[in-house]
Amino acid sequence: MPPSVDSAIQSTVPYVTMVVKTETVIRPQNGRITPPRDGRESLLGLTHEELARVLIAMGEKPFRGRQIAEWIYARGASDFAAMTNLPAKLRERLNEEFRIGTLAEQGRRETADRRTRKVALSLEDRGVIESVYMSTPRRVTFCLSSQHGCGFACRFCATGRMGRGRNLSTGEILEQAIRLRRELPEGEHDFNVVMMGMGEPLENYDAVLGALGILTDPNGMGVPSKRITISTVGLVPQVLRLADEGRRYRLAVSLHAASDELRSKLMPVNRRYPLEQLMRAVRIHIEKVRQRVTFEYILIEEINDTMAEAARLVRLVGQLPCRVNLIPYNPIGPGRFRRPSAERIQRFVDYLAPRVAAVTVRYSQGVEIGAACGQLAGEAEGALP
Repeated sequence: MPPSVDSAIQSTVPYVTMVVKTETVIRPQNGRITPPRDGRESLLGLTHEELARVLIAMGEKPFRGRQIAEWIYARGASDFAAMTNLPAKLRERLNEEFRIGTLAEQGRRETADRRTRKVALSLEDRGVIESVYMSTPRRVTFCLSSQHGCGFACRFCATGRMGRGRNLSTGEILEQAIRLRRELPEGEHDFNVVMMGMGEPLENYDAVLGALGILTDPNGMGVPSKRITISTVGLVPQVLRLADEGRRYRLAVSLHAASDELRSKLMPVNRRYPLEQLMRAVRIHIEKVRQRVTFEYILIEEINDTMAEAARLVRLVGQLPCRVNLIPYNPIGPGRFRRPSAERIQRFVDYLAPRVAAVTVRYSQGVEIGAACGQLAGEAEGALP
């Protein structure tokens, strides 16, 4: 007999335990650069204008800042010695006073075909975050984390079980992308970025948008904004801020239920920002940014994959220029949530297809290595085996 919605959701609650180690949290004062641990600040996370000001303060010409930005972001230099168009004395001084990046790789897991790779990176304050490299014949995508842990406790997400840790700095977010870029095949330069790793990107708004600004800057990493997707649990003020600022990154809203009753059980954030408020913000975003929105919908057997839920979903989003992205549930440990059968998934798709603008099914890559949607959790804060 299938579990009731309440019993299935409640069965996950005993496992919402803190696995974050006791630690002294270092919080960046402005979110721009990582606080110094060895006495040297990391320059990774500064724009070329900010780097120019650093160089001016050192008594150098401002164009040196642009040169350093090119080395760090366009070429991926990890030390100052590689910056051969800088004077040797300047390189020595930079190395004495600064560094490039702060993360250390603790381990990785790869699928047998190497198309998906999960990399565990240690923070200087001892936490562990994860980034994922995903490739298909058509594209390469980097999945980046924005926080260490997450305080929103979505019942189907491993990161939510960690509890709230801290925001990552702009530099820590960018360093993930730079490290993953080194994994690209020789001669390959293009990649997509999805802010769908650990954490809620819009709760760390300034650092995330700072990182994306450098990612898209022609003087930075030069990634077109259309290749970048920001995911959110539905933080209404920040969605409206994105719209007001005209940020043309793709927006993916984690929906997962079409009624307040069920969504509040799956996603406690819905109690703060119920569906009426969220959908109003989404409509404003569509109108101002003039881009369709993606609604992410994890299919959980006998919870939100029924025909009644499909009908509610159509009533909620059927008139919007949007894509409904269905994601069969990925297991995250003990609990009674289950992935629906192929037949149940197809029935849901068949109902939606003629009634919404677009519907896709995303079978996440890397399920077997814990790299799929909802599975990132810093491997319980340890290095990967």
